Amino acid sequence: MAIPLHAQVQKKALTQADWDRWESIGAPTLSNDGRWAAYTIRPQVGDGRYVVRATTGNTEYTIPLGYIARANNSVPARGAAGGGAPGGGAPAGGSGQLTADGRFAIATTQATKAEVDRIAKAVAALKNAPKPAAMPAGAAPAPAAAAPDTVTPKGALVILDLRTGVQTAIVGARGPRLAKESSNWMIYTPDSVRAPGDSTASNGRGAAGGRGAGGRGATGAAASTGPRRTYGSTITLRNMATGAEEKMAYVASSTFDDSAKVLVYTIASRDSTQDGIFIRNLATGTTTTVMKAPGNYRGFNFDRAQQQFVFTTDAGAEFGKPEAVGTIYHGTLKSGTATALITPAMVPTGLRIPATTTASFSRNGTALQFTMSPPAPDTIPADSLNGKARFDLWHWKDPQLQPAQLLSAGRDRSKSYQTIFHLGPAPKAARTVKGRDTMMTLVGDKRLVKLADDTVSGVQLSDDAKVGVATSSVRYDIEKMWGAGGNDIYVVDPITGIRKQIATQVQTAGQLSPDAKYAYYFDRGNWYAYQLATNTLLNVTAQVKGVRFDQETWSTPDEPAAWGVAGWTKGDKSVLVYDRFDVWELDPTGAKAPVMVTDSVGRREHTAFRLVDLNRDREEDRFIDPSKPLYFRAFSEATKGSGYYRDRLDVKGAPEKIIFGDYAYGQPTKAKAADVYLMTRGTFVEFPNLWVGPSLTQLTQITDMNPWQKEYNWGTAELVSWLSEDGVPLQGILYKPENFDASKKYPLIAYNYEDLSDGLYSYVPPTGRNIIHATHYASNGYLVFMPDIHYEEGHPGESARKSIVPGVQMLLARGYVDPKGLGIQGQSWGGYQAAYIVTQTSLFSAAMAGAPVSNMTSAYGGIRWGSGLARAFQYEKGQSRIGKSLWEAQDLYLENSPLFHLQRVTTPLFIMANDQDDAVPWWQGIELFVGLRRLNKEVYLINYNGDVHNPASRANQKDIAMRMQQFFDNKLKGAPAPEWMVKGIPAVDKGRDQFTVTTPAPPVKP
Repeated sequence: MAIPLHAQVQKKALTQADWDRWESIGAPTLSNDGRWAAYTIRPQVGDGRYVVRATTGNTEYTIPLGYIARANNSVPARGAAGGGAPGGGAPAGGSGQLTADGRFAIATTQATKAEVDRIAKAVAALKNAPKPAAMPAGAAPAPAAAAPDTVTPKGALVILDLRTGVQTAIVGARGPRLAKESSNWMIYTPDSVRAPGDSTASNGRGAAGGRGAGGRGATGAAASTGPRRTYGSTITLRNMATGAEEKMAYVASSTFDDSAKVLVYTIASRDSTQDGIFIRNLATGTTTTVMKAPGNYRGFNFDRAQQQFVFTTDAGAEFGKPEAVGTIYHGTLKSGTATALITPAMVPTGLRIPATTTASFSRNGTALQFTMSPPAPDTIPADSLNGKARFDLWHWKDPQLQPAQLLSAGRDRSKSYQTIFHLGPAPKAARTVKGRDTMMTLVGDKRLVKLADDTVSGVQLSDDAKVGVATSSVRYDIEKMWGAGGNDIYVVDPITGIRKQIATQVQTAGQLSPDAKYAYYFDRGNWYAYQLATNTLLNVTAQVKGVRFDQETWSTPDEPAAWGVAGWTKGDKSVLVYDRFDVWELDPTGAKAPVMVTDSVGRREHTAFRLVDLNRDREEDRFIDPSKPLYFRAFSEATKGSGYYRDRLDVKGAPEKIIFGDYAYGQPTKAKAADVYLMTRGTFVEFPNLWVGPSLTQLTQITDMNPWQKEYNWGTAELVSWLSEDGVPLQGILYKPENFDASKKYPLIAYNYEDLSDGLYSYVPPTGRNIIHATHYASNGYLVFMPDIHYEEGHPGESARKSIVPGVQMLLARGYVDPKGLGIQGQSWGGYQAAYIVTQTSLFSAAMAGAPVSNMTSAYGGIRWGSGLARAFQYEKGQSRIGKSLWEAQDLYLENSPLFHLQRVTTPLFIMANDQDDAVPWWQGIELFVGLRRLNKEVYLINYNGDVHNPASRANQKDIAMRMQQFFDNKLKGAPAPEWMVKGIPAVDKGRDQFTVTTPAPPVKP
């Protein structure tokens, strides 16, 4: 029997209060043996959980992580990244990992949100408590009131035995680390990190260090003379099999070898005579002293074979000096000893090895890489400029503008240069070659070579460090300000430091093929390979006709980028590159004809194929093996569906479809030692849950995130098509309420940026944003339209209008869109387009422009404060798409500037322009506001004080989301206008609308 509609349970509309319910999955992984899947569940704000689930059966363990997703309600300094985690949540620690043998899961936890909130409330109460009145003379003091508990509860290190399900919590412990390939031993920092008898040692955050034993220890009290001394702290060494533990004091850094046969650690003691570097045999418990002398020991590294090691120390005459220089020591595990390999006396004049330098081995262990630096520049005394002028001087020949220089000043003062030391004797012929300037120093029969300088920042080296490739763009730094520029590419001889230029002002940087037989790069539509053995350059794509290897969909005036490289086969015999749809195998010698690996399936079906690497250890598997299956992600440009195909290089034929459908499939992960696969699958309606199974065609869903979604009126996503005003086919997404009724009229908001339709199957959790949030608005009775845009160079504003307006008109023709309820919104580039469009049409009843450019003539000469770059490049070569300078095409700058057409505006406009915007000068929003105000047009502007281009503060994110909805509800739905739209907020009342004053109830009359 049919149930009347009025009798059905009505689903709820989303509100801001609901957003924090939504959780996400982070860091999904498989154990090496494929028996376990592990992941973190993160709320937008609140307590997280680390979950370990069996890949077969229903066994599941959960470790509460505590308050790992905290609301970021601060604003960053200009130039800092904004946005952060969804909803502005700032990760605050708490994580998990599986051991290499899959026996244990290890997680670190912390206080819960409830505990943190309780402490914050107690601290605030203590801070705001009234001070006690002065006591009368001679009166006895009143007993002290109990202070509220303001100590945050300690976190813990939790060890979960996956064989038994038993969890062991070590309260206060943190920083667990295991060897790469072994689970036998673990080190961590215990709760009490003070060494025995040491009452002043600090908490030793870096005691366990990072891999490579370069971590800092705790910072104790400053020494009486010389620089501040860094002391070690206590760590715990735990036998994972037995649970036995041993504490080790004053450890400054520590690391296992890959198989956990040894633990290498350094000591930085208050008794500096105990300082040194030591190796413990974990099987026998014996310890070998590699070196023992007062000093700091840093940057320990093994070679790949785990036989050689290096470290840097200032032990000796340099110990205790400001800006101490270091000596690099080299040793072997077999001998357990080390000798000074590179001393300060060996370094070229005018350079130094900082004591903080970390040396590392070349891939085959025959050479060392490290950095040398010029002497530290003299510091300016803090009071030296008192009463003197302070200024920045801009010079027309400076390669970088002052704002960019100021941002990089710290790096420039501490610059360093890549250097190589060859452990084997240099070839006799090379010993007679004069190195370039000071690039080469002969050390006995070995060579120390400075590879980098102020023009070349780094060199990519071959496995044996006998050849390298470098790129320099310094010659084009000034040109980059307006979008030109380029790269010069060099082949480098690491034995002598001599460079040979092989390309001038090309589009991309040079790269070295994995087997070091070729230097390769992309330039203006083609891939080039330079054969190092023969010194010959070949255009390897020249034989392919009728196909473009640059992006034909590119829409900005600069050179189109390449579709990309998939990788090289073993021995550098061939390279795989992409066109728009298919994959090509090319012979870098040109002897063999190009082969289309995907057999034209991609172009025929308008489906893009891209190679995926199921191997989690890319460092170990750098080549494509022609004898093994290749897996390709496939994405349909026509339907937006996706999936995976399989193919082989040694077998001709079309790729085999494995799985494909109307979903957004995530990147699959394969267990290292088992045929077990993990991936996600999602749509706009379906959360991208985890699926696991023995193949990509036999997957079982193992998570069910956010089941409460079914309580809400969610939405649907539909792919729509139309023609632009110029007849260009376009696509877009139309989001509708879940309870959509085609017989009704709905308000519609067009959210615009560039091309958005590829996100058709993306899941969009509700959260605070400074853009139209499709899920939230659809749930609240709106249609949301996200159109693609086709651009014509020189006319970006008109391109947006010609694309978006016909799309809206197409939807109006369907009959369910309210023609008086049309809105448009965009942020940044989309904000500009929204502002421009309302100067050209009265179609829209409301518009919101976030961080818009309103005057291209003034914005052209502005600065992007986040990078320090002049904005001219954006107009001549970049997103603003003018394609010419202001002086070549003033008419185009005027045509595309909303400011010069404001007299046509009939649409109420809401602007966001934040005073610390690091991308668009915020006065662009002011120009737009002041112009409309002068013309007596309805306009509002909000400035989130101290916030950036996209608000970073979660409070600001939620506030702009609230005010946008209030604005559109009023203009498109006829809802009452909020007070800020009716009266504004005078400066003297600033902040009053952010809190509610509760008036005490009048006394009850008897």
